[in-house]
Formats: sequence, C-alpha cells, structure tokens
Amino acid sequence: MDDASRPDQDSLPGPGSVTWEHFAAAPGVFLAGTGLMLQVAHPVVGAGVLDHSEFKDRPWKRAWETHLSTMRFVYGLGGGAHAEGRRLLELHKDIKGVDRTGRRYHALNPEAYAWVHLTLARYMVDTAKWFGDPMTDEELEQMWQEFRAIGLALGIKQHHMPPDWASADAYFDEVVRTTLEANQSTTDVLTALTEPKKPIRYLPTPLWKLFAVPAGSLVRLTTVGTLPPVLRKRLGLSWTDRDQHSFDRLATLVRAVHRRAPGPLRYAPLAYGLMLRERLAQRRPARPSEVASTRAA
Repeated sequence: MDDASRPDQDSLPGPGSVTWEHFAAAPGVFLAGTGLMLQVAHPVVGAGVLDHSEFKDRPWKRAWETHLSTMRFVYGLGGGAHAEGRRLLELHKDIKGVDRTGRRYHALNPEAYAWVHLTLARYMVDTAKWFGDPMTDEELEQMWQEFRAIGLALGIKQHHMPPDWASADAYFDEVVRTTLEANQSTTDVLTALTEPKKPIRYLPTPLWKLFAVPAGSLVRLTTVGTLPPVLRKRLGLSWTDRDQHSFDRLATLVRAVHRRAPGPLRYAPLAYGLMLRERLAQRRPARPSEVASTRAA
C-alpha cells in the first residue's frame, strides 16, 4: 500500500479513544500469552516464527521488542503507526520459506498479516471481558473502526479487514475453527511462557526458580484458560474444573484491584507515560508563533 492510500495521522485513534483506553490496560499482561498462541497457531505465522524468530532463544528481548512495536502504532511512540508500518513491512519481506509439511509461506501473506492484527483487537476485548468491564456493543464497534485505521497505516488493505466488529468476531471464530493448528511454534511458545528463561545470565538459578515456577504456573493458567476451547483441545492442553475455579478466583481478584487502582497502575508504564504526554500537550497554551500562524491563515 502506498502512503497516499493510508489514513492521515489525525484519523488514527488518540486520547479518549476506546483503543487508547483499553489496549495497554495492566491486566492485559495476563492475556499476552494467549495472543501469542493465537498468532503462532496460524500455519503461516507459526512457520515464520519457527524458522526466523529468536523468541525461543531470547524470549525477553523479543517480548520487549513486540511491546515497543505496539506502543509505536497504538500510542504514537517514535514515528507512530505509519513509520512502524514501513518498518514492519521491511522487516517481514524476507521472512519466507517452506514449512515442515511442504507448504510455502511468506510473513506478508495478507490473510496471516491481517490475522495477527485481529488477534490484537481480540486481546483488548478479552482483557476487558475477563479482567475488567466488558466493552459495550458501541465500544466494540468504535474500537474496531479505530483498529482498522491502524491496520491501514500498517499496510493492511481494507478488504482484508472485516467491515464491522460483528463480522470480525465471526471471522475470528471461523479461523480458530478451520485454520489454526498445533505446531512446533505453539509448543515452543507455551514452553517459553510457562518455563521462562532467566532474563539475566548470572542470576542464581535457585533464586530465579523462586519466581519462575509460580510465575510459569500463573501464565499457564491465564493462557490456557483464555484460549478458545476448541483450540485448547486441538493443542492437547488439559483444563479441569479445578483450573476453571482457580482462574475465576484470579479474575475476580484482578478485576477488583484494577477498578480501584490509581491511573499510573491501571496501564503499562510506557503507555501511561505516552498517554500523559498527549494529555498535557492538549492542555498546553498555544505559543505566540502558533497563534500568529493561525491568524495569518
């Protein structure tokens, strides 16, 4: 997509939008693993990650880079969505090959590229559903239109994104039912999430295990618990009544804490800083030069 066909900066979501209010909600950390699993279960994405990603060997670095990318195209970090779109297209253009079953793949396959974008929208919806206040129908529709604008800025063509949230939600269910699969990447990602590697090489292993073992159990609970049941079954992941009870108790606790938390604790730190910067910029009095320019116009 050329720049002329992309939305201008003013049409992208900003302060007060549904996307800004929901995307970086702090409880989203519990859904990060779910989003990754939904993405790599797509045959094209899974093959690309298996052959070209460093996630398995350097999961912390890869997770941070992904976080920064979303901050760019959602909250305008750096050059914003348009610049990030160009960077992502360049980054993915050479990620291609043949998977283990002989199927050819390319990371810029339009369907797969749009699928990743849809999982990010679903991530917002499910975070609100499980750990906050579910979005209203109006909020869902506004969010999706905002996310379609972001998608256009990232290089996704309009006809590869459903026109409304009802269609997007139905398409999500269809892809889960007919396309997603168990593959080596789903195994690797779940292992990386539930058996996290030390972020610092020289951190004593016994000390790391004091954190890693309970953290891995928690991530497995929230990741497996929020996967679509049909995909959970396809991946061979067990889920018991006891697991469900534990998940429900956790969700109730997180929901209560999040509702009462002060602003800085309700969002991911970097996102909150960017949101605060924009709010302050909107309140800033116009400089004399800006006033003169406006009068001249």
